[in-house]
Parts: sequence; C-alpha cells; structure tokens
Amino acid sequence: MEWFHENIDEVTKQMVSAVIEKKQKFERLKTIVKVLQMITFIGFSGFFIYVALFIVYPNYFIVSSMIDDFLNRPEHLYILLVLFSMYWSILFYQKKCDKAEEEFHALRCEIIQKSNDLWKEKQEWKERYKLFEWMKKQYDINLYYENK
Repeated sequence: MEWFHENIDEVTKQMVSAVIEKKQKFERLKTIVKVLQMITFIGFSGFFIYVALFIVYPNYFIVSSMIDDFLNRPEHLYILLVLFSMYWSILFYQKKCDKAEEEFHALRCEIIQKSNDLWKEKQEWKERYKLFEWMKKQYDINLYYENK
C-alpha cells in the first residue's frame, strides 16, 4: 500500500490499513449481493414468463391441467431449486455484507474517537487532515465524522 505521508506512526498505519481492508471487503460483498440479486431477479422473471406463457395460458381454466403440466416436467423443479438456492445465497451474502459494514464502521469510528491519541503532537494534529483527505479521495472513507 502506497502511503501519501511518511510521518505516520506504525499504530496509525495499522489502523488505517485495517479500515481500508474492511472497506474493500464490504464493497466486494456489496457487489456480490447486487450481482446475485440481478441474476436471481432475471431468473425468476424469466421462469414466471415461461410458466405464464407455456403452462397457464394454454390451460387457462383447467387448474389440474396446469399443475400436471408443471409437475410432469422435472426440469421445472430443478429450475425452482436453482432459483431458490440463489435467493438463499443472496440472504447469506447480505448477512456477510451487513457484518462487514458494521466492522468497517466500528473501526472507522474508533479511528475518529482515538484521533487525540493517534496525533498527539500539535504539528501532527494540524497535518492529519491530509490523511483524512487522502482517505476520502482514494478510498471514499470519511474520517472527519462518525456519521455514515
């Protein structure tokens, strides 16, 4: 990791690199969740359209015939199994994403709260805004305020 400033002590470097890693993990999981949501939505939509056009529409008034047509083809059940597995994976990754966001936010808040300890000298305190600006510009991490 390339640092913008060489006057940062080792503890601060460790905390900043940890918050960057947490942010990257959170962003990666958020992307996975969005991709899975899109794929699952397209899959459910396509399957719904297929069922509507090829099973419901031809057997419009005969419910038992619709059910027979649907259940007589095992690939329908396999497709449903895949779609619901994808839905479960969305829930799984969403939980991981929420946990990663909480960890990132907690570490970010810890850096903000410990600012007085991390930048003890007056000159370091005045220079810390350079790190904050760099973090905001490079990684979109706000170290000015605890609000998300």
